[in-house]
Amino acid sequence: MIFNYNLLKPLALLLETKSITATANQMSTSASAVSRTLRSLREIFQDELLTRKNGRMELTPKAISIRAKLNNIIHDIDELTEGMSFDPSTSDIKINIAMNSYIAYWLAPEIIQYFSENAPNIELTIEDWNELTPDRINNQLVHFGIHYFPLNLNKNLVQRKVGKDMSVMVCRKDHPINNESISLETIASYPLAIHLQKHWNERQDKLSRLLLSHGIDFKVKLKTTHISVIINAVETTDLLFPCSIYIAEQLDEKFSYVTSSDEVFLPVLEKEFGFIYDKAYKNDPMIVWLHSTISKLMNDFLDVYNKKFDNRYEKSR
Repeated sequence: MIFNYNLLKPLALLLETKSITATANQMSTSASAVSRTLRSLREIFQDELLTRKNGRMELTPKAISIRAKLNNIIHDIDELTEGMSFDPSTSDIKINIAMNSYIAYWLAPEIIQYFSENAPNIELTIEDWNELTPDRINNQLVHFGIHYFPLNLNKNLVQRKVGKDMSVMVCRKDHPINNESISLETIASYPLAIHLQKHWNERQDKLSRLLLSHGIDFKVKLKTTHISVIINAVETTDLLFPCSIYIAEQLDEKFSYVTSSDEVFLPVLEKEFGFIYDKAYKNDPMIVWLHSTISKLMNDFLDVYNKKFDNRYEKSR
């Protein structure tokens, strides 16, 4: 009979604990499921394996022989997996993360702070996402990518959704739009500043596409890949800057932002974040740790600011 290797773990636990209940608890399953597994093992080995004697479960001579051999197998498996765990507190490796600059603006400080406290010996590099990034991920020059979702990338790269972004319209604090009803026509009456993002909107941004689809004339007065350039320009002009709520909330008192609950804005109001990494390394302990850690940092951050956004969104209704 061909042995089912999925039975190795329950077999090892049964021979170690001599208890169906204890085995079930360690495997987080039911006692009845372990009983069925024991019946299968008895058929495979043509032996009772466990028998009741004086009120206690005891191993048969064959089970004792199997346990000795099984211990060697488990030891060999443990040796195979040595070095496959990842301990950030002691690791001194180099980790390179590529991020969309919108996201880096608010998430990078959270990551840096976490690494300094929990992975002090890791050398962290955070670089801008650019046209070479997908190839750099394939070649393991970049270990982890963070961008909006989905991107048009090759199938060797895994993309995983991890959260949602909200778009708002940033302006200077005393901008006249703060006293106006927000509509597509209102927004189009002011000059726009567009932040260019590789693999996302270098051809056409979502707001421009939305305005065009409604036949509304508008003027884009500034396009740049540098957020700081836009922010400096917005401070002293009537420019409107469509951007992430998480950037808008971190700007100082010189700035304000507007939003709208009008359904016409839905195509540009929300977008999703994604993690990107090489499919061949999706189970690598370091990648698994990065995914889990950054996901938690992101969600903790988003929870705080989403409450602020929800309050402001309700006021705009």
